[in-house]
Amino acid sequence: MLFKLNHRPTVGVFMPFISENRGGPDVTAMWLIQSLCTIYQVTLVTTRQFELLKFNKFAGTSLTREDFRIRVLPSIPTPSHLAMSALQGPIFQRFAKRCSRDFDVCISAMNPLDFGVRGIHFLADLGWLRFFPPSADGLVEFDRSQPMSLRNIYHRLCSRLDDRSGRNLLQDDLLVSNSSWVASILSELAVESQVIFPPVPIATSASNWDDRCQDFVWIGRIAPSKRVESAINIIRLVREAGVKCKLHIVGNALDKEYAASIHKLAQAVGDWVTLKGPLYGAEKTRYLENFQYALHTRADEPFGITVAELVKSGCIVFGPNSAGSAEILGRENLLFSTEREAADKILRVIRNPRLIEESIRHLQERAKCFSTGTFQSSVCRLVAEFLEKNPSALGPDKRRADDGILTLR
Repeated sequence: MLFKLNHRPTVGVFMPFISENRGGPDVTAMWLIQSLCTIYQVTLVTTRQFELLKFNKFAGTSLTREDFRIRVLPSIPTPSHLAMSALQGPIFQRFAKRCSRDFDVCISAMNPLDFGVRGIHFLADLGWLRFFPPSADGLVEFDRSQPMSLRNIYHRLCSRLDDRSGRNLLQDDLLVSNSSWVASILSELAVESQVIFPPVPIATSASNWDDRCQDFVWIGRIAPSKRVESAINIIRLVREAGVKCKLHIVGNALDKEYAASIHKLAQAVGDWVTLKGPLYGAEKTRYLENFQYALHTRADEPFGITVAELVKSGCIVFGPNSAGSAEILGRENLLFSTEREAADKILRVIRNPRLIEESIRHLQERAKCFSTGTFQSSVCRLVAEFLEKNPSALGPDKRRADDGILTLR
């Protein structure tokens, strides 16, 4: 138990939607706080309060309310299942810029924000690029060659709310890609970024392979982009080849209409498909360790934190031969482009003990790349170097009145 003076540098971690729509950026935000809170004064800047215990369980963190502060910025009330990011994002951007000078370091946990000052941006995907084209002026542009749909009109109107500073974020700020694939795309646009893999809170499994069942497990949000029906089709082809395995689907059903279609499909194919529902924390870890094999079906994912979770859980994982999943798995006989190819490669591996052993050893090595410890040390080094190159704009006369208070940690 240590006493620390609160005149440490201040860090604002900006994350607009800490909500039930949980994903990789929420995990990143939580681990950014945990990585930095013992060195700096950390404030989470977001749009709503949240249940810390629930998110600790989800992200694998161990934060307390004493470890960091929360600043809630104004937002438009919307149902939790409708993030309305096209509208909420520019509003969050506007208020984030207003409070950015309260911090020595501003970090966006989910894609670039225009802080009005130099900041650090952790990239979750590439969808933001259309708002930040690599042009001299950095202004928002839309493809005028395409018909102006209602959706594009909506996005264009929303973008006018964001109050940008005119700074060229892509050249002046520090960008952190979540995979080498994302970094390579940016490099082609003459935008530099360094790579830090997202934190994967699942502990690397040491369970005995022979104690696991020969079924397949799939995890992720039950949403159209995840292509759950493709996973069912692939295992159906494997079963038709004589392998009597089952498919266990783990995830939260955010899209109710899509979830209903998956439930109907599962009922139609038979009892070899199980819909488990969402699992978090240690409960998810224990569940995944029951299976020898896993399947991932979302293609062109910038990173794919669920792929890394499956790798660390000790499964032999098969996934799309594209983007993040190809980078994580890194072995040709585990990657596929079509459902037929997936089934063929699965059959080739599970019928060949040598390929099974080689795949296990390969994925055990890959699992070492995705530890929370590696993420924490990388983040601390990143922020320290950023402060060296960008001395604090907050002089002694601008420090908050409570900066000299002793805080028990």
